[in-house]
Amino acid sequence: MDNGDIAFVVLHLKINFILDYKIVDNVIYTPDIKQQPDARGIGWVYYESFLKHSDRIAQIDGLTGQEDTFGSLLERCVRTAIWLKTEGVQYGDIISVCTYNHLNSCVPHVSSMFIGAKIAALDPSMSLRDATYLFKMVMPKVIFVGEESVKLIEDVIQEVGSKTTIVVFGATKKHISFSELVKKSVDELNFKPTAARSINDIVAIMFSSGTTGLSKGICHTHFSILRPDTKTMYLAPTSAKMFSSDSPYWNIFLLILNHTIQSGVTQVVYPRFDPENPWAILNGKVTMAFLNISQLMMLCNTPKPDYIDTSALDMILTGGSPISEKQITKVRSQFPNALVRIIYGQTEVFESIFCLDWSNPKHLEIIEKKPNSCGLPKLGINYKIVDLETGKPLGANQKGELRVKTEMQLSGYYNMDSSGIWDEDGWLKTGDYGYYDEDCCFYISDRIKEMFKYQYWHIVPAVLESILMTHPAVSRAVVIGIPHEIDDNHPMAVVQLRKNANATELEIKKYLDDQVEDRQKLRGGVKFVKDFPITTSQKVNRWKLKQMILKNEI
Repeated sequence: MDNGDIAFVVLHLKINFILDYKIVDNVIYTPDIKQQPDARGIGWVYYESFLKHSDRIAQIDGLTGQEDTFGSLLERCVRTAIWLKTEGVQYGDIISVCTYNHLNSCVPHVSSMFIGAKIAALDPSMSLRDATYLFKMVMPKVIFVGEESVKLIEDVIQEVGSKTTIVVFGATKKHISFSELVKKSVDELNFKPTAARSINDIVAIMFSSGTTGLSKGICHTHFSILRPDTKTMYLAPTSAKMFSSDSPYWNIFLLILNHTIQSGVTQVVYPRFDPENPWAILNGKVTMAFLNISQLMMLCNTPKPDYIDTSALDMILTGGSPISEKQITKVRSQFPNALVRIIYGQTEVFESIFCLDWSNPKHLEIIEKKPNSCGLPKLGINYKIVDLETGKPLGANQKGELRVKTEMQLSGYYNMDSSGIWDEDGWLKTGDYGYYDEDCCFYISDRIKEMFKYQYWHIVPAVLESILMTHPAVSRAVVIGIPHEIDDNHPMAVVQLRKNANATELEIKKYLDDQVEDRQKLRGGVKFVKDFPITTSQKVNRWKLKQMILKNEI
């Protein structure tokens, strides 16, 4: 195609898909979403969805089997919203939550949206330093905490010197008990949500994973969250029972919450994923599970107990880091009756960024034939892959940085310079390295910040990690670049072995070196660790890990 020509690719003519898109100078454009968000804001949208689905099961406690309807959950959210207003929480104020997942974890989110406040969550596994850093960034008026987090938050408040009110999910003698908030009130009879003053006002502040530096507060508005309609979510059918264990801190918590409220889908809620007993989550109730690749590999590498019945599980979504075709094949062999889909997203965009629709037969063909593809262009999102050095848009099967332009993106960082988020043409720089093929199916290889150079070659850690993760003794593996005075960097593997498994450095090194090109070989060697430094979203803190290696602490 000559420069400046326009290629129109109509998918239903090519392979019977449903979405038209066009490519102009290697930039992929899709049609805009026709539906406009409700100007009253997210509080009203959620409130009316709760009423619509009031008799449906909203949540099931995965440990006890206790069921919670949308109607009963709405009652608790309304009563909490009324209490927040009596405490002086006003439109635009910030409230927070720090707890593991349970039937009331979502109440602060919904209640804040009902009164026009902002929500910003912390995680119980945070260190005092990290929790203090994020707390100071947002300074909430009220924070809802689990019993396990009370001491942490008390120490944070003392460190910061704030007057934040603590509400405890559980028993407390010192603070306010959540059970007191949700007692019946006459005010709830006339309750109505607060309408948004502007559809562009901030609703949620979600924090970046912090794998390569300090976390940033990513701001989403009524508009960015409500811009996609339920037809563009492509997560799960209404009949699904979705496994959920991510704490409110993680962006997937709000993504799933948004989908289940608007679509009337049931969540099966667990406090957390247990690496020592990974099969406990699949007890017959779950029909759809969102699991990261580390969790999936734990399931694949841990013998399934005889009492576990996975016959109800018909869909597995995975994301959070790149996954190889070999890993997908391993997951499929473990779960032969489940559809395995890769979901690619970023906290900066409030939706999955590509489309693979479980209800579209042609999309199912793509999932089968191209198992490690993240999907096709999606309504309301434009795409380009750019050269890392020049920023020039690249064509099919050429690797570079993915950049997107969409109305579902963040409005900026909270109280922080946001100028580096977009390029000079207003495209969001995802920081992810990948490509699209001749059918416009996208593939993500790695984070650019995690890549390094050996001589003049770009080394993509995820490619090497996916091979290492197939070794029967390996539980988790991370590849980093060790600085070298001549070659720039030498690849090093840092490996965590499975419980009761044994392997030598030479064995691991040979296993990888035999399967890769010369430039990808582990010239930096292999290190073994019992545990990795991790972020609150359970990702390896690569920056901290590399510093530990360079300081000979590992």
